[in-house]
Amino acid sequence: ITAVVPAPVARLNVMLEMPGELDPYEEVAIYARVTGYVKRIRVDRGSRVRTGELLAQIEAPELLAQRAEAESKVQAADAQLGVVRSKADADTSTFEKLKAAAATPGVVAGNDVVLAQKAVEADQGQIVAGERNIDAARQALNSIKQMEGYLRITAPFDGVITERNVHD
Repeated sequence: ITAVVPAPVARLNVMLEMPGELDPYEEVAIYARVTGYVKRIRVDRGSRVRTGELLAQIEAPELLAQRAEAESKVQAADAQLGVVRSKADADTSTFEKLKAAAATPGVVAGNDVVLAQKAVEADQGQIVAGERNIDAARQALNSIKQMEGYLRITAPFDGVITERNVHD
């Protein structure tokens, strides 16, 4: 037969110290996508941030110059297309009048009608090219506008700032 003995209830006075390390669940180093000057930093070490919160603002004067240049290229391409369309309207009107006049034998040379028709066809090609130039200029402008969005550095997730390697 085995005897059962009750265990005494007592408070332990032993403290156990063990080395350990706390690692974050998520960690990320944040870098700017464009080069520029630090205009403003809104956080410091220990700051709690939320997803999308502005951490820093960068200033890039050359990006502003590129935007102004791209905007002027869009305007120039638009103006050029207006000129081409005006010429196309004039050439179309001339062609229609020559074609109507050619209905009467001997009034207009047949070659003049053909030349007017070819001018109208060439104008249509220039209109298409002008529209494509405007699209290309607008895409370049949109690209620069997107780059301007990179001047704002935001928090990718909720957390605490643990390092800051730049100062304003």
